[in-house]
Amino acid sequence: DVRGSKRGSAFKERAKERERFLAAGAKGFPGADKAPKSGDVQPGSEAPRKSQKGEDGGPVRLGSLEAPFTSNAETVAEVPWLSSGLRVRFIDEDGPFKSSYLKKGFVRKVDDAALVADVDVDGGTALRKVPQNVLETVVSKGCLRVEVVRGPHRGIIAELLERDAKLNIAVIRTTSTQMKGIAGDSRMELSLDDVCEFKQ
Repeated sequence: DVRGSKRGSAFKERAKERERFLAAGAKGFPGADKAPKSGDVQPGSEAPRKSQKGEDGGPVRLGSLEAPFTSNAETVAEVPWLSSGLRVRFIDEDGPFKSSYLKKGFVRKVDDAALVADVDVDGGTALRKVPQNVLETVVSKGCLRVEVVRGPHRGIIAELLERDAKLNIAVIRTTSTQMKGIAGDSRMELSLDDVCEFKQ
């Protein structure tokens, strides 16, 4: 046999030894009953898993144990948007202005440095030093004029052409005198949150 001759005499000796081993009624291979070497894994058993322990003896935990970062009103600069003549709504549900919660009014005077305003509430009440963060913009259904309160066009007073509360969109028209470098009237589509009803 050509293949047998290529395997050599060592192969033939192992083959004969196996035949004698099987003839004696044994199973497996000769020498398989010897003790396994260190690090060998026996059939049917799993290799021992390496485990690391933390400083306290418990399991090692990945990641930081510190609380995740949360923004703080003291560290995040609030952008001023209030100005005189704007119609606003109170959203202070349980603070010092909770008696005016969801009521509307007009901004009469603004202190930009302190981010507070004096507001004439609908019904005749006048409130002083109302913080900006308890007020929100208003664009009523019958509104005709708005002021842009956020973004690059902040401060522009424009005609309100359309408002869509569901899509949160306001379409406004500005004049060429308000928009530098643009000839004629200009239509813009903005977020409803970026405009506010302006007193007629």
